[in-house]
Amino acid sequence: MIGEKDRPVAPPRWSSAFFGLPEQVIDERLDPLPERLHAFTETYRGRVSELPETELAQALRDYENFLTPLQQATVYAEASLAAGGTGEAERKLLDRCEELWEMAAANTEFFERELGELPEKAAAELLGCPRLGEYRNYLRQVRAAAVHRPSAEVAAVLARLDPVAGWERHARRLLDRITVVDDGETLGLGAALPVLYQADPGRRKRRCAAVSAALAPEVDLRASALTELTRARLARQRLCGQTGWLSEENAGNQLTGGEVTALLEAVDARRELVHRYYTTKSALLGRSLTDADRYAPVGAAPDELSWPEAVELVLGAFGALGPAVSAAAADLIGRGAVDAVPRREKRRGALTFSAPGGHSCVLLTFTGTQRDVLTLAHELGHAVHTALSAHLGVLSFSPPTVLAETVALFAEAVTMRHWLRQAGPAARPGLLGRWLEDQLVTAFRQLSVHEFESAVHQAVAAGEPPDADALGDLWLSRQGALYGPAVSLTPEYRLWWSYLDNLYFAPGTRYAYAFGQLAATSLLAGAEEAGFAARFEELLRAGGGGSPAELLGPLGFRPAEPDSWQRGLATLEAQVREFADAVS
Repeated sequence: MIGEKDRPVAPPRWSSAFFGLPEQVIDERLDPLPERLHAFTETYRGRVSELPETELAQALRDYENFLTPLQQATVYAEASLAAGGTGEAERKLLDRCEELWEMAAANTEFFERELGELPEKAAAELLGCPRLGEYRNYLRQVRAAAVHRPSAEVAAVLARLDPVAGWERHARRLLDRITVVDDGETLGLGAALPVLYQADPGRRKRRCAAVSAALAPEVDLRASALTELTRARLARQRLCGQTGWLSEENAGNQLTGGEVTALLEAVDARRELVHRYYTTKSALLGRSLTDADRYAPVGAAPDELSWPEAVELVLGAFGALGPAVSAAAADLIGRGAVDAVPRREKRRGALTFSAPGGHSCVLLTFTGTQRDVLTLAHELGHAVHTALSAHLGVLSFSPPTVLAETVALFAEAVTMRHWLRQAGPAARPGLLGRWLEDQLVTAFRQLSVHEFESAVHQAVAAGEPPDADALGDLWLSRQGALYGPAVSLTPEYRLWWSYLDNLYFAPGTRYAYAFGQLAATSLLAGAEEAGFAARFEELLRAGGGGSPAELLGPLGFRPAEPDSWQRGLATLEAQVREFADAVS
């Protein structure tokens, strides 16, 4: 563990080997992968059903042996680009990785197919084998997905002709070209957007206009990329027999369609909480609100924190979750896994890049605000999750999206509780207002983005792919329903869908944030009970080794029970009331 005296006094920047792997090693590890793929195929194709448990365990390890360096290299390239890498070398590495992923898909498709085709009795016996314990949840997921797996012939055609990877490369280049020019300064979106949280209304308005101006060029190309990606994914899903555009994401999260629908309906039914919040905010600011005011601070803004103060606050909060959690967070900060330096070339906002082997790196822009401190806590939550599951391989270390977001949002909640307990009466309303707004955004704005995405899928499926104008109309409609009458959205805001990475690269993932927020809010109520920290550490060490229901159940949260969602929503409602009372 890195000691306090070794922590940086200014926001740190990644070293060139932030994964703990020299760059040349990352690249060199890709060289033998084609040969390994060939050997794997020759050894196991057509034999999976015959393998005893010891050989199947070896086959799974062999499978991981070529997936691991490929995953590490891919994440490394993506992280370098997001941090503002020069571009050519990173894109070359990423292109190489994508070619290898396509090769892997074509050559190893048989493996999961044959696992899925195992007779029920044989599969049940294998799932009970101790030697396969680490892979048990992975095998269950493969078995569950087998019903929607295309035939070998169709899979071979998809591996050669599926246009998704090509459109994703195109979308990535379009997004990388977005630059914001404000008052003569050229910025990436990651550096430009935090101004929307500042108190100066004139600066917020100017920055909003600058972001809108940056999004206007090539919005038609981004619209085409989004609709073509949607079309290609829907075609692939039809070939796989999937009945809804969320089927694959729900399966990955190990949730039923009914459970997801119950979550979405529960959140939608309480949308008036957002309207009440912004009505109160409008009254407090003494004027009507526009989209430039959505994140404007209310009340006395808390003093900005230095980097050491922010680190001390977050690590102090993590201490309540046990020594392993706080030690892992301190180690990540101390060994250079966090890049928090504000700089214009950063292409993204806050992200954590995780790879098998416990490797994580965190990207954020730290300027000392409350939002920055909570972002640090959130991203460290992701990184600690990866660090504590380092003993797991690539097939088991990564948790479902809903579970990952639950952990990260819970890390935020624990940090905010710790901060509020330290704050004086004058600072508390401002802290509470910002935290409440963040929670409402996570639960309800993400639902609104999900609705936008669902409408896009419906339109494309009906043979009416929306152009940039139609996408702008959809966006304004969904966002207007979210914020309610207290917020007037400007015409330029119709462009703001077009920079959201997840729409292009991770469709269907937005509901995970609503899941995570309500789950985190519910967990916080019992976080100080005896034994909670030990059970939480067990959840982190399990990585993706269990379903959300299995791993959250011991902590008192059960996704299948409607009361779980209502507890989180009731807590948010109480906070809306407290906010209105505190600032009245």
